[in-house]
Amino acid sequence: MDKKELRKIVGDVRKQNSIFSNKSFLDNLMVPNSIVGRESESKKLVDYLLSYEKGLVVPLVSIYGRSGSGKSTIVQFVCENLDLDFCYVNFRKAKTVFGCVNLILSEMGHPNLKNAQGINSAFLILERLIKETLEKSGNSLFVLCLDEFDTLFYDKRGKPSDFVYKLVVLVEKLRALKKHMCIVTISNKVLSEFNLDDRVISRIGASEIYFDSYSQSDVLKIIRNRAKKSFLKKIDDDVLQHCANISSEEHGDARRAIDLLRTSGEIAGIENKKISKRHIDEAVSQLQKNQITTIISGGSYHFRLACAALSRLTYVNDEGWHSTSDLFKQYQQIISSDTRQISYRRFSEMLVELVNSGIAVSKTESRGRHGYGSQFKLSVDPDLIGNSCFPDWWPSVVESKKRKDDAIRSMKALKSLSFGRRRSRFGNLYGDLGL
Repeated sequence: MDKKELRKIVGDVRKQNSIFSNKSFLDNLMVPNSIVGRESESKKLVDYLLSYEKGLVVPLVSIYGRSGSGKSTIVQFVCENLDLDFCYVNFRKAKTVFGCVNLILSEMGHPNLKNAQGINSAFLILERLIKETLEKSGNSLFVLCLDEFDTLFYDKRGKPSDFVYKLVVLVEKLRALKKHMCIVTISNKVLSEFNLDDRVISRIGASEIYFDSYSQSDVLKIIRNRAKKSFLKKIDDDVLQHCANISSEEHGDARRAIDLLRTSGEIAGIENKKISKRHIDEAVSQLQKNQITTIISGGSYHFRLACAALSRLTYVNDEGWHSTSDLFKQYQQIISSDTRQISYRRFSEMLVELVNSGIAVSKTESRGRHGYGSQFKLSVDPDLIGNSCFPDWWPSVVESKKRKDDAIRSMKALKSLSFGRRRSRFGNLYGDLGL
């Protein structure tokens, strides 16, 4: 890259941002000053946390619901506006149980530990840091917010249930010192779906808050509020309505709506035009492509093979839903001969990861006397997935699909020609029959 090319990039970025007055309001990580809806959920969380004023706080509150339903935002908003100390950590940044502990320590200002130092040492340090935080502030409650809590359970060897047990024991230790601690877990799944030991379940109770999807009208209110603060010129309400409709097609996803609004603004800025519905539609395609590329590039070789298996069956057979067994057979066919295959069970877990990442959706279907089985369906364009996974391999799939379609058309044409000849030969008979 030379100076001329760099100046062009700088110019394009400035043009892209020329439509905005304050882009920070379109940042999904920003905690807003006011909340749209969620009064009931906020009240439940406040009730759980402020019970420490009467001498007892629940050890763990499970917050769960669909993506983009405001879980993380509400938790941070409540904690920031109550008289307490809190630490918010997103476990998505970690890959192991020990990595999750290090994330908590790092967020509290402590250097990361090495694996050799062990998890018990990490918890002793965490206990000390929490005590110091409470003593310094004079508060009596410390809230540990663990976002993307389900990530913890991807590490089968790290004993995730033991990690939760140690946290609950820490809560009990602090309680003995007249200090209170509450663990708030945030996830798409209800806590009972996790493989927790009985000793953990008996200690944490059943304090949970479910976040239903935002309604379409709530999503519209949220983006109206953000658009007013973010753009130099007023956005037409029908454009905002279009954005809210798209974001609420499957379920009300406020995060997706904000991303769409920001991206469409960047596209309109480059064109030096006012945001229109067309810009919203272009933003949908761009975000989907960016998201898929990010997910797949960060996935393992076998994760990409699972994506490719689902994409190939969907693309070649023009079918939506596929069973785990059919997808596993496809995986076995496309995997490199010099690569060791993963087990059927691990493959089925990988399909669940596809669902969690938004690449696919799943359903449970009855198979009669054979019980129930999972079916999976691609939620994005198979061509996009295939090219992202294996760009050198996918063109051969496209070519095989073309040959298959050509063969089907040829067969239909041959049948039609053959039927026409028979009809001509037996014309009088067809006429007598009124055909």
